[in-house]
Amino acid sequence: MRKYLLILSILFLFPRTQAEAGEAGAIFLIIYPGARPNGMGAAFTALADDALATYYNDAGLGFQENQDISLMHANWLPGLYLGMYYEFISYVHPVAGGTFGGHIIYLTTGETVGMDENGNEIGRWTTWDASAKISYGTKLTNTLALGVGAKWIYSFLVPLDIIREVLGQSYRFGGKGSSWAFDVSTLYIPNKWLQLGASLQNMGPNISYLEAGTSDPLPWTVRLGIAWHPFYSTPNKLTISGELTKIVVGFLDDIRNEEKTTKERWTYIYQDTWKGLGVEYVMAEMFSVRGGYFWDEVGHRVGATFGGGINLKGLRFDIGVDAALYDFPTENYRFSLGYSF
Repeated sequence: MRKYLLILSILFLFPRTQAEAGEAGAIFLIIYPGARPNGMGAAFTALADDALATYYNDAGLGFQENQDISLMHANWLPGLYLGMYYEFISYVHPVAGGTFGGHIIYLTTGETVGMDENGNEIGRWTTWDASAKISYGTKLTNTLALGVGAKWIYSFLVPLDIIREVLGQSYRFGGKGSSWAFDVSTLYIPNKWLQLGASLQNMGPNISYLEAGTSDPLPWTVRLGIAWHPFYSTPNKLTISGELTKIVVGFLDDIRNEEKTTKERWTYIYQDTWKGLGVEYVMAEMFSVRGGYFWDEVGHRVGATFGGGINLKGLRFDIGVDAALYDFPTENYRFSLGYSF
């Protein structure tokens, strides 16, 4: 049954790299938002110093003292499918004892054309995914913060009438799925030179798209990050950040795989762990230049990222580019607008 739904849905339009990330559902949750992190190889978990913390590390909210809003738009991988675009908006608001925040994610492919086994058109519709999250972060000490978040997830893949035409009229519902999940994270800043972050994300029940079909696990994710500021002299600052990201769905199966030797198992696990390295230099607290490198060997996403930004009295504009990661011709720009007040 799921084979036919895959044929009719947007799942086949996602990059092979993401579809292979543990064979999880709701894979739009692991698309990195924000032009600034994108330009730094997505190594942002140990920084989390603006409204994007609600995605990367909720604990970062504990150290934030200003209201902050961030918006991002991306025509998502137009070389793969012209109709796809991705939107992200986040907001944080300090209160006594901590900081609340939240974000909304929306991804669509535009119009999708459904075909039957003989290549005949059977319908057109718009496929989309969305998630809404609320977050809270607080400092446990002057150097250590804890963050938590809860999110609602919704995916619309195929209209019910199309499912009935392909799979039978007995279906009462299907083609869409919803679930919920929560995140926990921590951020440790022992001094102004070093930051360490960790986050466990998307922990929640499976999502199912068919009435009588199997369910898919959410992309449970572990992030570990480090940020170092070797040059920190206001108004200029140099930051070097690194990150390991692991989609842990299927992790135990990888460890127990008897078809591989112990060395082969752990080699595969390492290769299937995403690695990011980024550099950011801020000049006069106004101009930023960024570069990075991202490794996802199993998913065939390996390459350089770059970007930059400008900050005028709290108003930020950033751009990030990671088109070099993909093994097909495409453009992939992220544009972000933020404001701190």
